[in-house]
Amino acid sequence: KAVRPFVTTSPGRRCLINVRRVVEFAIALSVVALAFNASAQESANASKKPFEPVPGMPGKDSVWVPTPIPTLEKMYDLAKLTPKDFVMDLGSGDGRAIIVAAKRGTPGLGIEWNQELIDLSNKLAAAAGVSHLAKFQRGDMFAADLSKATVLGLFMLPDQLKKLTPKFLAMRPGSRITMNGFTPPGWTPDVTDKATGDCGTWCTAHLFIVPAPVAGTWRLGQAGLALKQSFQMLTGTLTTGGKSTPITGKLNGEEITFTAGDAQYTGRVAGNTMSGQVNGKPWSATKK
Repeated sequence: KAVRPFVTTSPGRRCLINVRRVVEFAIALSVVALAFNASAQESANASKKPFEPVPGMPGKDSVWVPTPIPTLEKMYDLAKLTPKDFVMDLGSGDGRAIIVAAKRGTPGLGIEWNQELIDLSNKLAAAAGVSHLAKFQRGDMFAADLSKATVLGLFMLPDQLKKLTPKFLAMRPGSRITMNGFTPPGWTPDVTDKATGDCGTWCTAHLFIVPAPVAGTWRLGQAGLALKQSFQMLTGTLTTGGKSTPITGKLNGEEITFTAGDAQYTGRVAGNTMSGQVNGKPWSATKK
C-alpha cells in the first residue's frame, strides 16, 4: 500500500498566507470601488446641464431681468461711449452690459453677487473675445466703489436707484449714467430716447450727466446768489441792493447756465468758484 507523505504547514506560514489573501481582497475591492465612483461621476457630469439664467430668477436684492441688447446699444450711444471711458454695471447678471461696451473697445467692471452668473459672464466674455476688457467681480452693488467709473450702464428699480443716489452724486462731474426704463425718484433725464429692434417692453433709454455740486450761497460781484439744486436743475435768487430776482438754471457736468430776469448767465464751475459770460460781459462767483 502506497503511503502519501504527510505535509504540514507551520502556524507562521499559514498566518502569512491569510494576510496576503486579505490584502489582495482589499486591493480588489478598492479597484472595483474606484471604477464604480468614476463611472458614477461620469454619469453625473453627463446629466448635469450647464447653468442658464432665467429671467425673473431671484437674486440677493432683486430678480434678474436682462436689458435687451438694442437698448444697451442705445444707452451707450446716448452716453457717447469711447474706449477712453470705464464702464461699470451694478448687478451685472450675465455680464451683457459690460460685454457690449467691451465690443466697442471700452473696458469695464460688472459687480454681481451670484457666482454662477459671474462664471457665465466670464465664459461669454471669452467667447466674444473681450476678456481683456470685460471684468467681473463678486460683491454687493450697494457697497461698490464707483470712483473709477466714467459711465454706468444700469437696469434697476426706482427704490434701488434712490438708495444709490448719494454714490451717483459723488461721481466726477461730467460722468454719464445710462439707465434702462426706470429713473431715480425726482430726477429729470438729460436725454431720453427709444431703442429699435428686438427690445420688447424695455426699449426706453435714459441719460443723466452727473452735475457739479453748487447748492448754497455764492458771492457774485456785489450780489448774493443763493442756489438750490435737484440733480442738474437749479432754482434760487440773485439779490442786489436788497432786491431779489428769481433764477432758474441747469447744469451739464461742470457747465452752468441760469437766467435772472433778462440776464442769461453761462459759465463753468471749478470747485468753489465759477465764472463765465452774462450778456457778453464776464462774471465770476465764489462760494461762501
